[in-house]
Amino acid sequence: MKPSLIFTNNYYECEEKIEESSVPSICEMINVQNKDKQQNFLSEDEGLHIGYGKIVGCFPYKEQNQYTTDLKNREVAVAVLENDYLKATFLTEYGGRLWELIDKKKGKNLLYTNDVIQPRNLALRNAWFSGGVEWNLGVIGHSPFTCDKLYAAETTREDGTPILRFYEFERIRKVTYQMDFWLEEDSNILFCRMRIDNRNSEMIPMYWWSNIAVPEYEHGRLVVHATEAYKNSASGGIRKVQVPVDNEAGYDITFYENTISSVDYFFDIPSDAKKYIANVNNDGYGLLQLSSNRLQGRKLFSWGHIEGSDNWQDVLTKNAGKYIEIQAGVAKTQYECIPMPPNTVWEWIECYTSVDVEQSSIFNEYDNAVRTVDAQVENIWKKYDLDTMVADTKESVGKKKFNLVRTASGYGALENRLRERLGEISISEHLEFPVSDDVKDWLDILEMNTFTHKDSNIAPSSFVVGDEWIDILEKSSKGEGKDNWYVWYQLGVMYKYTNRLEEALNCFKESLFLEVNKWSYHGTAYLYNEINDIDKAVKYALKAIDLGTDDYSLCESCMKLLLNNEFYELIIKTYHILGEEIQNNNRIKMYLAFAYVNTGNVDKADRMMNEEGGLDVVDIREGEITITELWEEIYKLKNPDVREEDIRVPKKYNYKMKVYSDN
Repeated sequence: MKPSLIFTNNYYECEEKIEESSVPSICEMINVQNKDKQQNFLSEDEGLHIGYGKIVGCFPYKEQNQYTTDLKNREVAVAVLENDYLKATFLTEYGGRLWELIDKKKGKNLLYTNDVIQPRNLALRNAWFSGGVEWNLGVIGHSPFTCDKLYAAETTREDGTPILRFYEFERIRKVTYQMDFWLEEDSNILFCRMRIDNRNSEMIPMYWWSNIAVPEYEHGRLVVHATEAYKNSASGGIRKVQVPVDNEAGYDITFYENTISSVDYFFDIPSDAKKYIANVNNDGYGLLQLSSNRLQGRKLFSWGHIEGSDNWQDVLTKNAGKYIEIQAGVAKTQYECIPMPPNTVWEWIECYTSVDVEQSSIFNEYDNAVRTVDAQVENIWKKYDLDTMVADTKESVGKKKFNLVRTASGYGALENRLRERLGEISISEHLEFPVSDDVKDWLDILEMNTFTHKDSNIAPSSFVVGDEWIDILEKSSKGEGKDNWYVWYQLGVMYKYTNRLEEALNCFKESLFLEVNKWSYHGTAYLYNEINDIDKAVKYALKAIDLGTDDYSLCESCMKLLLNNEFYELIIKTYHILGEEIQNNNRIKMYLAFAYVNTGNVDKADRMMNEEGGLDVVDIREGEITITELWEEIYKLKNPDVREEDIRVPKKYNYKMKVYSDN
């Protein structure tokens, strides 16, 4: 059959809708991926950019922090590419994720496809789910679009081959990115042509990793052309270890079942070697990913094989089993972004196909396994020179006109309007960005120098970032918007984000003077908290809660402020004024249980932990293990003579991993 492309809907067991936070992400959050990594164990010749491009939150995006485990079989929009050899299914509402890649000749899925789409708090914007191939752009800590829709379009090459396109404007780095996918008529390779377009006048930190979930095969093996790998060592700092046998851990890491605790290995592939990574089962069959030379990095991520690691996998799935991730990135490691020059386009091609070789060629000496996969990669390269293909397809694929099938956000349109006003070039000549309701407020202030009246009971619809927007808000606050509470609130948020704390505080107070609103109370609380005026921080947090007892995001943020500052009695008192739905939220109940423990009411906390259902806190954050700590604290208080080594945390509450990952 000739390659085909259809847009349709499939049924998957998933959350009905992932809701966004009502309050902005302007406060530093736990981000395991951005934790400081010492590089004092690396040589000066490594040429890495460790720590470059780190950010502390997802602003101007809102956190996607409201979801449950109440999954139902629902229609999900998908795009399907198919030929005689492969069937590739993409989730258009979830970052264009490649969800399934079926080898039709073998009747096997080359990827790990989850049997549920179960969000958990593992990404910069909170919600993340496992499975398929996730395309991560811009910032360390998963793409802002991993649980969001992209523009989806279709076009064709001159020979009629259908091309699936996804694209969006990424607001933190202010770049467009574009992903084009196609199948050749007589080929078992999925081609993925990627494009990042930096139309800014300054250097920006850039990040890209294709996170490929594959089955954790029994006796499976990883193959990559490398003899060394970077690793965030258990003994501290980033070190280089040997491949295949990690000389620090003492086992062959390419047999990933050997890994004990959660770990990342970033393989140092020689510059003159082909860039690929393969996951092969005990029969010599599996997935091969290769690319043109732009994607320098390859990685193995394993959750490990201790109880806490197992629990992370279990809460992400139903019956799909265990997986690992093999990844590909523009940098050598995920501890860094790399500098992208101004007015520059980066393009590359990734290929996904099967590897099917003699079992003995993979599972004896590692050098032999590498030679075996090298040979397959060389054969592919002879037919499709990927570096040449990138250049040859720039016009015929990369800039091809298209039919827009599904729309996404209006921020690309907003950026173009802003650039037009500033006399700057647009973000793209060939990508279409229609206006949508999510940017209406900002189009209003561009055109009228103020916002139309905003109901202070309704959460702010969106936020923006950039010095140009600060200038626009400042001008508005001195002119048409000087009596508009929302102008002052948004300006305060922008000042807080850029660490102009005194100016931010003045803006929030002016906003409150013009109209009492919970959003400025919340912002003021966190400003006072940041400058260590804790009594005022608590005072304003309580005022915010008083006005928003039914707003989960607002209440959770303010209750966390009380908890972090050890106002336990106030937590107990405040809990009882919250709306019933907020009281029943398990994260809020976890804060209450901590308060009980720290006010001598251990039995109350213990009953909360052990009652039917317990405290299943669905948005426990990777690296946050608070529910584990709570259980341990209660257990120690009720069993004062227990030895630390004898404590056994129930699996339900055990999220401890020896080494937190950069997944």
